[in-house]
Amino acid sequence: MRRAVQIIAAAVFLAGAAVFLGPYVNRWMADRDASDVIETFQAETDAGRAAEDSGGDNEGGGGNGDAERGETTVQTGDYSAGVSAEALAALREELSAYNREIYENGQAGLKDPFSYETPGFDLTEYGFSQNVIGVLWIPRIEENLPIYLGADHDNMAKGAALLGETSMPLGETDSNTVIAAHRGWKGIPMFRNIQQLQIGDKIQITTPWDVLIYRVCDLKIISPDDSQEIFIQEGRELVTLLTCHPYPHNYQRYLVFAERSAEEPQTMEEDLEEVGKTWDPSPREVEDISGEEPATVQIDPAALSVSLTDGMAESGAGYSNLQIWLETYGVWILLAVVLIVVVSAVILTGRRKSGAVKGSDIGMTDQGKEHRKNRRRRRRRKR
Repeated sequence: MRRAVQIIAAAVFLAGAAVFLGPYVNRWMADRDASDVIETFQAETDAGRAAEDSGGDNEGGGGNGDAERGETTVQTGDYSAGVSAEALAALREELSAYNREIYENGQAGLKDPFSYETPGFDLTEYGFSQNVIGVLWIPRIEENLPIYLGADHDNMAKGAALLGETSMPLGETDSNTVIAAHRGWKGIPMFRNIQQLQIGDKIQITTPWDVLIYRVCDLKIISPDDSQEIFIQEGRELVTLLTCHPYPHNYQRYLVFAERSAEEPQTMEEDLEEVGKTWDPSPREVEDISGEEPATVQIDPAALSVSLTDGMAESGAGYSNLQIWLETYGVWILLAVVLIVVVSAVILTGRRKSGAVKGSDIGMTDQGKEHRKNRRRRRRRKR
């Protein structure tokens, strides 16, 4: 019996530890993977820019691209030394042509979620090891994420994703780069705290060619099928962050619009110092156009309603809500499990000792002991 109790106690303890540590392990692994992707991206693009500045080409780089979109042919090879200057130039030309095309046709291809998932380009053809177009840095929520092309399931699970049929981040007028991310994913924050962003906050995108700075200029809540709000606005250069809302029910979408700023980039430490000085704890005034009548609603920047079951209908919402709920209550769950195991073990051990004392031969005469033995023998024979 004691052995069984020990095994059960150990199993329950390990299960509780797994529940508690799971989200933190997931976050550590995701942060490590994202850092590796970002470092590789920066190394590949740095080599290409260095070769371009020197007027030469680095070994293992790609070739030239055709002027027609989708028909670029780049030599393959070992790109461990980085992307070639020619490949970077060809890619920028292709992306710029793509931006002009979707602007001139009124983003006719932006019709449904499937269009969001379409990457438009395969960057590995240009010498990149992954289909990452840049790095998104949001100081207010301290998120530094790789930007994958195409908002499909796999890309959204790894970081931020640039929606298909929206503008590439090139620093051009008549553009709107729309970047989506989960409102938390398996313990990874991503855009979980997007409600903390306020007017004037900085958003930075590092591309193979530039570091682009944007400042938040508007906040909106829309319905999931309202694609008009993420269209290009003539004469403006925008980046739009998109995620589910309200957390964790996820039946709307939360948009953060930011417009290009001419300022020079700072270090991450300087950015974090800035957001610390400018933090406004008052509710965010957000334009809600998801209903029949537009309205201005107030969103508490620090409030998240964590739920285990709500929001399961949206992609990723079930995992996200479960993991975030565990992050919040995991410590208490673990303590409760440990307490139950300890109390159960104490009770069972006490009962065992009590039974042993009652059934012992302590204080009995020799005649009484012999009588008890005879009774036990008779019971065994009857069985």
